[in-house]
Amino acid sequence: MGVVDSFSRREAMELAGATSNQLQYLERSGLIVPTRILKEGKKKPEVYYSWEQLLEIRAIRNLRKETSLQVIRKVIDFFEKCQFDKKLRDKQLIVVDDEVFWIERNWSDFGKQISVLKVAGKHRKGIGQYTLIVIPALQDVIEEIWEVAGKSTTIEIKDFHRRAKDEPTKAA
Repeated sequence: MGVVDSFSRREAMELAGATSNQLQYLERSGLIVPTRILKEGKKKPEVYYSWEQLLEIRAIRNLRKETSLQVIRKVIDFFEKCQFDKKLRDKQLIVVDDEVFWIERNWSDFGKQISVLKVAGKHRKGIGQYTLIVIPALQDVIEEIWEVAGKSTTIEIKDFHRRAKDEPTKAA
């Protein structure tokens, strides 16, 4: 990473919405390691962050609003241990009571089910894969009922029109 395409510590603080102490913590913990360049005539090196690091800092900061740094560390450790890319910036994570779930972006089964991985929790219990069943949208359910009513030999369609609360195109 060259200095030209990187961001100074001050710029990183502003762009990532992080304090100097937060950046120092992320570096000490090994989560974000900036580039340090000692320039001639200076006693302290200048600190630079890449674009990807800024995104990662922001992702950690946003996740930190919902859970502890300890749980975030467990999430990253899980990804490392399971040989997944440990970056958080490009993952869709859901936090429920300090339990973190990762939804992979494979939408091939969307509408039927969604696979999620529980990647961290306070007590490391229940880590693993879960399947969330997706119920159809209300409009889809209404359309299904109208379709069945239209084909039915039992249902009197005029009476059904009077009794049905919603029509296929008017559902809330």
